[in-house]
Amino acid sequence: MLFQNLKRIACAVLALVASSLLSEGAPSKPLKLGEILQAAAKIDQLLEADLKAKKLQPLPIVAEETFVRRTYLNIVGRIPTAMEASRFLDDQTPDKRARLIEKLVSSPGYDSSAFNYFADLLRLQTNEGQYGLGWHVWLRNSLASDKPWSKIVHEMLSAEGHTSKNPAVGYYLRDRGMLLDNVSNTVQVFLGHQIGCAQCHDHPFDSWTQMEYYEMAAFSGGIAYRSDEARQLVNKVADHSRKTHPGMNRAFKSKNKSTRAKARGNLLKRITGEMRYLLRYFNQNEIVESQSQQLKLPDDYQYKDGKPGDVIQPATLFGLQASEVNPEERREVFADWVTSDENPYFAKVIANRLWRRTFGHGLVDPVDDWSEKTKGSHPEVLNYIERVMKGVGYRTRDFERILYHTRLFQRQVSPVEATPGMDHDFVGPQLRRMSAEELYDSFTVLAFGNTDDKVNTGLEYKWKNYQSEVDALLNLSASKLIESGQDAQEMKDQRRVYQRRNREIQIAITKAKAAGQIQEERRLKRQQTQLRAEGRKSQEPMSGMSAVTNRNSRTGRAELNMRASEHPSPFRAGTMIRQFGGSDRNSPEAAHTDATIPQALTLLNGQVAADTENRRSKVFEALAEITNPEQRLEYLFLAFYSSRPSAAEKKDLLPLAKDRDDIFTLARAMLTSKRYLFVQ
Repeated sequence: MLFQNLKRIACAVLALVASSLLSEGAPSKPLKLGEILQAAAKIDQLLEADLKAKKLQPLPIVAEETFVRRTYLNIVGRIPTAMEASRFLDDQTPDKRARLIEKLVSSPGYDSSAFNYFADLLRLQTNEGQYGLGWHVWLRNSLASDKPWSKIVHEMLSAEGHTSKNPAVGYYLRDRGMLLDNVSNTVQVFLGHQIGCAQCHDHPFDSWTQMEYYEMAAFSGGIAYRSDEARQLVNKVADHSRKTHPGMNRAFKSKNKSTRAKARGNLLKRITGEMRYLLRYFNQNEIVESQSQQLKLPDDYQYKDGKPGDVIQPATLFGLQASEVNPEERREVFADWVTSDENPYFAKVIANRLWRRTFGHGLVDPVDDWSEKTKGSHPEVLNYIERVMKGVGYRTRDFERILYHTRLFQRQVSPVEATPGMDHDFVGPQLRRMSAEELYDSFTVLAFGNTDDKVNTGLEYKWKNYQSEVDALLNLSASKLIESGQDAQEMKDQRRVYQRRNREIQIAITKAKAAGQIQEERRLKRQQTQLRAEGRKSQEPMSGMSAVTNRNSRTGRAELNMRASEHPSPFRAGTMIRQFGGSDRNSPEAAHTDATIPQALTLLNGQVAADTENRRSKVFEALAEITNPEQRLEYLFLAFYSSRPSAAEKKDLLPLAKDRDDIFTLARAMLTSKRYLFVQ
């Protein structure tokens, strides 16, 4: 097979310029700090040489207070607590910046921030059926365990089976029934090419043809959204029914082949109907590779290189070409090709994405619109970070460690705003507003302190519970399966009765309200409340049948003091996260930081800000306990800005710190200030 020897070949060609990263194959554990620092220094050397050639001067290194706040926000996605900021500022050791970076990169806060980024990139939706929940838990655990990006991507692209056994199938189930859209997103996210236009016609602005698009899509053309697991259960019950009903055996033992086939078909049809509700969501949570299924050109295909309805054979767009791919190996070959070290784009695309995540703009921008002519703003740096990504074995944590340890990361923000889609010279990082998740998590710090270790175990519990119940269902005897099918049907009937009665009461409430019948409206609302309680109670005996339902109950909701990454994704429209540009998870990297009027109103009157300003929050508890005005002002600056007030700020603001009410007014002003909202 074409890709069988790629890993052995890759080990021979992955030589990094930094001598400390020279190794045979990918490292099996995180790199030592010395190796990280040498690679970071090489990036700075290449970058500064290029800037010098362009007659540009890199910006100065930032002060300690700017560095500590920037480092916390970039690495763990939140501002530091007042104590964390004070501890760093008071530290007099020369290597404290490097030690802080190392500490944060290995902390739960980094896992939280990284998950937010990759969930947005992959359009993960936790509450989209059971597969969404499983994909969420799987991705979070994969990132936290330092699973290489190449392995994460390969597992998703080659995944098949039921989500309870292989939650990586969530990647395909996310676009269930939309194969061509999934192909567009796959190539855009992992290989940095926007080929979506070629889905319907030859690309008007690029070289991709519609035929090439379909050849790429043919790798996934065998995906069938059906459950072999469910089919096996139906066959088990059918065999049981045939053995326990002697009358059926006569038809099954008939010498006439068509009679036997008809008898089995009728039996399977009846059993399938009886078990329909029990197994109704199995097809929505499983994919299989159908060897007989092939992708065909659309009916309106109009080019000379093919005819409508022609069967398409898989072919790659660039790099190594696949040939004579066996039908059962199509997606495995595709996953090998995408994640191969020989793929000309896979490593450099993720390296460039993480460069933008760290410094605010890609070496190549847009990050998903590459071509053979793409060079980027600093070609030598781009080539080097591609080799670094391969050298660290696609461990994104190690790669980002290298970026954080560069001098570039410590420089003042550029006074020139980068233009989207244009090359940008990196004399310093970009000034940016906190992301929606960073704002939310920073408000959480002010209200509750450091909650990085607060984990929403409800999501993991729900997922484990679902897995165990699916496993139990698959291992039931035929007679127990029949009983479970009857229980599931009963649950369905009860739910229908409840829904009908609830609708009737709701209509009556609306009529009573319109007629001004206040007493009748109250009576009906009490009746509705009682009905809902009865509905919940009637479902209790069935509560262990999560394998039968495709919903995620509220037990997975995060507590108020938990970070954004612990909540199901995406946040609902209207929530603070969405108001500040949090992604709806409908397209890759859909989050934004555009300013809006509702954002200003949320900062002034929103629930999250109100919780922050609540006098029982961590910040205001501390302010209430501090009696010295100067210490009170210093604490407020440390909590909001990670710095101590200057002499001029003390002169202007110390009078406010003497009055308890005025200090709260000052805190509100600081919370809504640009100095708080932006990452300098």
